[in-house]
Amino acid sequence: MLKKQRDFLRLWHAKEHGNGIRKNPFFFRAPPKKWLIITGIVLGIVGIIGGCIGTTYLSYFRITGITVQGATITRAEDIQQNAWETITTHSYPFIAKENVFLIRVQRIEQELMKRFALESAVVSRSGRTLNIALVEKVTTLALRTQEKTVFLDLSGTYIRDATAEESRAIDVRIGTAVPTEGEVIAPLHAEMPIILDTQTDPATSLPIQSVEHILALTSSLHNQGITVKTYTLNGVHAPFVRLDTNQPYSLFFDLNRPVNEQISALTTITSSPSFIPPAEYIDLRFGAYVYMK
Repeated sequence: MLKKQRDFLRLWHAKEHGNGIRKNPFFFRAPPKKWLIITGIVLGIVGIIGGCIGTTYLSYFRITGITVQGATITRAEDIQQNAWETITTHSYPFIAKENVFLIRVQRIEQELMKRFALESAVVSRSGRTLNIALVEKVTTLALRTQEKTVFLDLSGTYIRDATAEESRAIDVRIGTAVPTEGEVIAPLHAEMPIILDTQTDPATSLPIQSVEHILALTSSLHNQGITVKTYTLNGVHAPFVRLDTNQPYSLFFDLNRPVNEQISALTTITSSPSFIPPAEYIDLRFGAYVYMK
């Protein structure tokens, strides 16, 4: 009994001296070690996150510029502005928006495809510069008659007359004019078909089938490394077309026959090891019979 009473009194006095009324204010009692560990872990995590976020704001990691390749009709300034808007709008929270390694290039590509008439848009990084490579869609055709030059849409319908500057650019494109030194040529789509009508009737439209076949020819021949300079028709409703190209020979096609069959015949001939380019033309209008001169 005395032993229990003694132990009780010892504990009671110890509590009074430790946390009670007899506690000495000049003696500091260290907090439990687990709180120090937890506090250290939290501060460490906050420091690491803060350091990572702060690193993204360093000038060394910020984008310095945007270059644009392949823009002919579309203004490069508009492409750059759209890219900057996408960067600043679609960014990670708390992270520097201009950090070149954290920019969402796929988002930029998607926004460019929505905003502009493009076949493709590819965004890549080169150091602290973003490079944008574009392939624009063909949205118009040029029809030149003996009276004037007009632009048509993809259905062959008249849009407007070409300006004097645009007519001059077409002359330079097809080789009937030479640019003077320092002359600024009006921009034209690199693959826009230029159709020449040899008839005197004031035509301002084309049948939609002719337009579709001309566009298909432009694309298929481009894939083979052949650039078409002009399409010549003997009247807008004529079935036959002559293509003047960057090759030493012209090509004849039938706009009433499937394009893929005629292109396949051309590929078979030009890919043959014994093929010798003719001096004048290759005629593909007559099915299995191909004529060269």
